[in-house]
Amino acid sequence: MHKKSTYQVFVLLLIGLSITAQNGVCAEFMRGADISIQTRQEEDGVIYKEYGVPKDVLTIFKNHDLNWIRIRLFNDPSAAPYQYYGACQDLDYVTALAARVKAEGFKFLLDFHYSDTWADPAHQTIPAAWASMDHAQLVTAVHDYTRDVIIHLRTNDAMPDMVQIGNEIICGMLWPDGNPCSGGSWSNLADLINAGIDGVDAGRGAEPMPEIMIHIDRGGNWGSTQWFFNNLLAQGVEFDVIGQSFYPEWHGTLDNLTNCLNNTAGRYPHDIVVAEAGDYYTGSGKTPESQKAYLEEVIQRVQDTPDGKGKGVFYWEPTWVWNAGDVSRRALFEPDPTWDNVNMLMGMEAFDKIYGDMTDNGIVDFEDLPGFLEFWLEDNAELDLDDNSVINFHEFSVLAQNWR
Repeated sequence: MHKKSTYQVFVLLLIGLSITAQNGVCAEFMRGADISIQTRQEEDGVIYKEYGVPKDVLTIFKNHDLNWIRIRLFNDPSAAPYQYYGACQDLDYVTALAARVKAEGFKFLLDFHYSDTWADPAHQTIPAAWASMDHAQLVTAVHDYTRDVIIHLRTNDAMPDMVQIGNEIICGMLWPDGNPCSGGSWSNLADLINAGIDGVDAGRGAEPMPEIMIHIDRGGNWGSTQWFFNNLLAQGVEFDVIGQSFYPEWHGTLDNLTNCLNNTAGRYPHDIVVAEAGDYYTGSGKTPESQKAYLEEVIQRVQDTPDGKGKGVFYWEPTWVWNAGDVSRRALFEPDPTWDNVNMLMGMEAFDKIYGDMTDNGIVDFEDLPGFLEFWLEDNAELDLDDNSVINFHEFSVLAQNWR
C-alpha cells in the first residue's frame, strides 16, 4: 500500500510539473562537427576506428550523439593563387558530402567562405571571377551565386538547415569592398550580407528558410563581439544566430568564453552557437584527457548560457588526421600505428548525451520530468534508459544515478 501510494504521488508530481512546462521536449542541443575534409581523407585511404573497430565515421558520430554536420564551400578552389590540402570544397564536393550526411539523418550547416580559398580574420580574398567588380556588381554576384548554390543543393537532396553568410568575418568579407576595418564600410558589408541572405531565400523554393548565422572569431572577447554586432545591427541586418570561434590558443580562457556568452545573451535576442571549437590532444601540456576536458567544458558553458540562448557547439575537423601543418593534432582520432589507420580519442565522448537530460541543458533535474510524462509507458527508444522497451518507473533508477 505504501509503495503504491508513493508511485501515485510521484505521478501526480509529474502531472503538476507538466502543467508549468512547455509542451513537448525542448529543441535538441546542437552537437556538431565540421567534417569538410572528410571525403578527401577517405579518398586517401583513412580508416576510422571506434574503440579499435573500423566503422563509417558517420556511424561513429551517431554513436556519440552528434546531430549536426558543418561543411565549408569555396567558390572555385582551382582558381586560388595557391593550393592547400584542405581547400578542395567546390560545389560538387560539398553537394555529395552534404547529401550523404542528410541521408544519414544529420542536419546540415553550410559555411559560405565567398572566396576561392580560406576566408578567416586575416584573409577574405575576393574570388578570381569577381576581382574586377565594383560594389554593386559584387552585391549582385553574391546574391546570384548564393541562390544558385542553394538551388543546386536543394535539387540534389542536400538542402542546408542553417547557412553561414561568410566565415569569421570580424573585419568583413570580400576585401577591400566589404572590410569595415580598412577600405570598406559597414554599409558595404551589410549590403553583401543581405545579398547572401536574400540569395538563400530566393534559392530555397518551397523548403523552409534555413536559419542564418553570422560568424566571427571572438568567442573569448566580449568587447570585439559587441563592437561587431552593434555596428552590423545598426545597418538593419536581420539574422538568427550569432556564431563564434573559440580555440584556447587564440581566443582566451574558458572564463573569457563564459563572459562573452553571458554578455552576448544579455544584449542581443539571437541564439548563440560556437561554430568552431578545438584543442590539441598532443604537444606541450596537451593530452587526450585535456582535450576531452576542454570540449566538455565548452559544451557545458554554452549550455549554461542565460535564457537558454546557447544552442550548440561544433568541433572543427575532428576527422582531419593528415595535413601539411598541425591541424591533425586537433583531431578526435589518432594514427595507430600509421596515419591511415586512426583510432577514436576519448574527446569524442564529450558529445555523449547525459541519460535522463530531457531538456538537453547538460544536467538532469526536475525540468526533465515532464518529458517522461509525455512518453509514460510507451515504446520510445530515446527515453528508454534501462532498455526494457517501455518508459516506466525503472527509468528513475537511471535518473537517480545522473541527478544533477
